[in-house]
Formats: sequence, C-alpha cells, structure tokens
Amino acid sequence: MKRIMWSLVTLLLMIIPAAAFAVDGYTVATVNMFAGPDPQYPQLLTLDPGTPVDVQGCTAGWEWCDVIAAGNRGWVAGPYIEYMYDNQPVIVTDYGPRIGIPIVTFAIGTYWGRYYGNRPFYRDRARWVARPLPVRPFPGPRPPVRPYPPGGQRPQPGPGPRPMPPGGNRPQPPGYRPPPSEGNRPPPPAGNRPQPPAGNRPQPHGNEQRPAPKKPAPRPHPEQGNNPPNNGGG
Repeated sequence: MKRIMWSLVTLLLMIIPAAAFAVDGYTVATVNMFAGPDPQYPQLLTLDPGTPVDVQGCTAGWEWCDVIAAGNRGWVAGPYIEYMYDNQPVIVTDYGPRIGIPIVTFAIGTYWGRYYGNRPFYRDRARWVARPLPVRPFPGPRPPVRPYPPGGQRPQPGPGPRPMPPGGNRPQPPGYRPPPSEGNRPPPPAGNRPQPPAGNRPQPHGNEQRPAPKKPAPRPHPEQGNNPPNNGGG
C-alpha cells in the first residue's frame, strides 16, 4: 500500500507544471531581460527596481533565472533578484538552495519555439541554435552610495598628519630625473692622492727665477807688519 502511495505522489510531482514551483521575488536594480542566460542573447525589455518577478528556475549556481515579469518570459541575472526569506530580503544567488528554486537547463530550440514564436529575432533561430552560448555569471549591481552625514556636507579630514605613501615620498611622474645632490657626494679620500716631489715640480715660464750672480770673493788685505818701511831715501 505504501509503495502505491509513493508511486502516486511521484507521478503527481512529475505532472505538476513548473509554474507551481515559482518563487515570488523582485528586482533590486534596473536590469535587462534577455531571451537566454547571457547578455548576448536578444534583449526583451528593461525592468525597473522593485519589479515583481516569478522565478521559474535558475541555472547551476543560480547565476541566471528564468522569470515571468511584466507579461514576458525571459532570463534575468540572479544577483539582481531578491526574495523574502525569514522576513528579510536575500539575494537569490546566495539563498537559492534554501529558498527551493529548482535548477533548470536552457534549450534554445524548445524555449524559443514555446515563448518567442512571434518575435522578430525568432527568424534567426537556426543561427543561434548553431552557436549556443555558455552560461556565464553576470556581475551584480553596484553597492548603494553611502549618504552624507546630517547637514549634507562631506566630512572633512581631521587635523592630524596625513599618512605618507610607502617610501615617504610622493611618486614622481614618468621621465622625471632627480637633481644631482651636492651634499651627498662623498669627498675624495684625504691623504691618499700621491703628491709630486717638491723639487721636481716645474715652474711656469712667466715666474721662472734666475739664479743670483755670484759676488767676487773679497781680496785679502796686505799685512802691515810684513811690508818694508818706506824711508823716503834711495
């Protein structure tokens, strides 16, 4: 009896349409709806922040979700969809398993034939089927801008010293050459340079000194005691 009951339950779950698993969410920012899980697919429309969406399923990782919004069926990036979980808003990509959103695959032939038969791009279906796009994650919305404090003025920096960049110096523009430092050039070693001998250094021609002329030696005076006296006679 239990086996029969479980078989009936399984069969009932299989025939329940996917819409029964739809999750009610809403967009958190302006986001586009595409005809497939990639921005390169044709764009259907743009959803404003706070637009209600019925999530039918998401790709692996809950990066892209198949949704119904504003009377259209298409794909919206998961980071742009929020859902109320335990009375608080959560992003689908973070809480997809807890919310219970099923994982679905995208088959462009079946999907486009079911929902886009009257769209202009449906005529190029064969071209899109021939080159299916890989499912890639889509960046989420930017964080909101922090409001200014009361008064509407941007806070001013404090009076303390401003931190210096690494190295203590402001980076110079390309091509800048620092000036030569006069005070940092090491002096030549004192006493180590050989000096030429003092007697061999040549003197400049203009200042060449001529040797002084030698004075004649003094003549010896005759001794008076040795000269014969002059008597004036013959």
